[in-house]
Amino acid sequence: MLTIKINLQLHLKMGHENQQHFHCHLCDFSTFQRTDLKKHVECVHENLKQHQCNICQKCFGQKQHLKRHVKSVHENIKPFKCNLCDFSASQHRSLKIHIECVHKNLKQHQCNICQKRFGTKTHLNRHVQSVHENKKPFKCDLCSYSGFELADLKRHIECVHENLKQNQCKICQKSFGQKHTLKLHIEMVHANKKRFKCNLCEHAAFYQADLKKHIECVHEKLKPHLCNICQKCFALKNTLKIHTERIHNHKKSFKFDKD
Repeated sequence: MLTIKINLQLHLKMGHENQQHFHCHLCDFSTFQRTDLKKHVECVHENLKQHQCNICQKCFGQKQHLKRHVKSVHENIKPFKCNLCDFSASQHRSLKIHIECVHKNLKQHQCNICQKRFGTKTHLNRHVQSVHENKKPFKCDLCSYSGFELADLKRHIECVHENLKQNQCKICQKSFGQKHTLKLHIEMVHANKKRFKCNLCEHAAFYQADLKKHIECVHEKLKPHLCNICQKCFALKNTLKIHTERIHNHKKSFKFDKD
């Protein structure tokens, strides 16, 4: 009875009184228990991840995170189903984040460098470290690719070098290395979804980066890509590349008539 009473008091303090006494001096994380703060600092800021998955070699800071990873990823135990799509999660919290990010488009964590938004602070931190700080310690032995996590490198090797593409589109039969890439393909190509609308015209794009390029090229008339040979400017890097190949390198695509 004493144990139950202590647990109840702890639950009330953590959940209902919202007393979070211990604050991280490196970020805005806070917790009711000192041990949780210690684990947070070790995992997030000191990058101490001593618990490794025997299946995919991904490392985790806490044993419970490793157990959760094995159940959800390798055993595919995801009891929490989304009522709006076919997404499922191993935790109720993950389902809640999914609904907020995907269906309600609530992304409260913004990158201060490029203004890209994320649904969780973990995804934001991963983005900053991998994209802006270029922290990619896992190098590919077969090419110049490097990944932020060992799982990224493993996916790269399977998709690029081993050509393992097990996720097939049922509409056009095109195959993809990752389930996420297949989902994006279906939404963009077959469902013709264009999530980001231009406020200045009727143009819409699937990716926010594409909308940004559209605004810069069409409405702001920005042409930041300069040809080093003739000093002509282009709005898109790809257009500059085509220009260089056709005009300066004399690479042209010839069409031959069939006999």
